[in-house]
Amino acid sequence: MKSSERIRVLYVDDNCDSLEMLQVMLGLSDIEVDCATSVGEALEQASSVRFDLYLLDSGLPDGNGGSLCRTLRLFHPHIPVLFYSGNAHAEEIESGMAAGAAGYITKPNSEKLATTIIELVTQPREPQHSFGLNGVLAAA
Repeated sequence: MKSSERIRVLYVDDNCDSLEMLQVMLGLSDIEVDCATSVGEALEQASSVRFDLYLLDSGLPDGNGGSLCRTLRLFHPHIPVLFYSGNAHAEEIESGMAAGAAGYITKPNSEKLATTIIELVTQPREPQHSFGLNGVLAAA
């Protein structure tokens, strides 16, 4: 990715207020945010548009973020996935990381979100085949 290009993120969350807030906040860091409000919509967009990162909520109306993460990692193994969710339970964080996420940030802790996205997109990344808890970006 060239430094002059905007980072393009697909944010998947069923909360429209959260979507609008992130579009404004991340836009200030030259991060363009497209939105999907369901697993189905996210998969449709991911199959037709090139994104630099997927930003997922854990609970969605037609599925969950963990299964969506696994599907996205299967088809786009070089594109990082980051959870941004209000679910701060250890089991949910472990599940997201086991599904292939590069990190997990709990809402409403958004102060490091743009920095984390930029770091994940710009650092070289190999497809991961086994996932553990190392690198959890959980903030209580």
